[in-house]
Amino acid sequence: MATAPRIYQFPRLFKRISNQKQQFTKHFINLRESKSYRLDNQTVIVPGLKMLRELRDDGFKMRSVVVTAEKEPHDESAIKHPAIDVLRNPDAFPAERYFVCDVDLTRRILGTASRPGRHEIFAELELKQQEIPANADRLLVFDHVNDPGNLGNLVRTGKALGWNAGLITTGTCDMYNDKTIRASRGLTLKWPHRLVKVPDLVSYLTERNMTPVVADMLPSDSKNDDRWTPPHSNLCFWNFKGKPQMLPERPALILSSEHKGVEGLDDELRVSIPMAQGVESLNVSSAGSMIMYELNRLLRGQYTFQKLQ
Repeated sequence: MATAPRIYQFPRLFKRISNQKQQFTKHFINLRESKSYRLDNQTVIVPGLKMLRELRDDGFKMRSVVVTAEKEPHDESAIKHPAIDVLRNPDAFPAERYFVCDVDLTRRILGTASRPGRHEIFAELELKQQEIPANADRLLVFDHVNDPGNLGNLVRTGKALGWNAGLITTGTCDMYNDKTIRASRGLTLKWPHRLVKVPDLVSYLTERNMTPVVADMLPSDSKNDDRWTPPHSNLCFWNFKGKPQMLPERPALILSSEHKGVEGLDDELRVSIPMAQGVESLNVSSAGSMIMYELNRLLRGQYTFQKLQ
C-alpha cells in the first residue's frame, strides 16, 4: 500500500490565508489601494527583507508579518530565502500576527507591479510621526508631484544629499503609496515631512526663516539684468525683483510637476537649469536631483569662502 507523500508542516504560529474574501486579505489589499484606509489605520504594507530589517531596526512596529510559500511544500527545502528565514526565526521580526499565503495571493495583495517572488515576505507596519527638525537648513517642497515613482526617487536622493526633511502640498501624491515606498526604498516612511496647504506655504517658510526657491523653466522674455549665474555654476537664478543677487542661506526648494506651475507663488526666487535647444523640459526627479546637488556645492563653497575671509 502506497504511503502518502510527505508535506511540510508550517509552524502553528503562522495562519494560512488562502483567498481574497478573508478578513486579513481584504485588509492588506485595502492598505495598499486606499490612502484614506491607510491613514485611518495608521499602518502600511511594506515588502522585502532588506526594507523590513532596516525599518525594524529604526523602531517601526510590525502588526502582521506574511510569508509567501506554496500551499503544500514537500519539505522545508522547497521554501527558499527569505521566507524560510522568517519561518525558522519569527522572533527576528516581532509582530502581533503571522500569516502564510501562496504567491498568487501575494501578487494580489502587493500588486503585480511589485513583482513579488515565490518566497516573498511582507509586513504591515505602524506609521511613525516624523517631526521636521527645528535646525533643518534645507527643505524640499513637493507641489503637485503626482507620480509616486518621481516622489520616491526625490525623497531617496534628497536623503542621500542631506535634504533631510520636507513639505507636501495637498496636490501631491501619497508618501505611503506602495510605488512611492518602493522607489524610495522605504525612506518615505522615515523622512520627516509635513502637509501644508499652498496658501499657507510662504508664511510657514517665513516663520522658519527659509527662502522659497521655485524650480522653474527659464522664460525667454526674462530680463538679462534679473538673471544671475553664480561663479563656476550652471544654475541660473532669476526673479530677484530688485533684491540682492545672492544665494539663499536656508533654501526651501519647491519642485512641481513639469506640466503645472506653482499656483500663487509669483514673487518668489526662481532657479533654472539652462538646457540645449530642442529640449522642452526635464523630468521633475532629474531636475530636482541636479538642483539639490548643485545648491549643496554652491552653499558649501560660499561657507568655505566666508570662513577664509
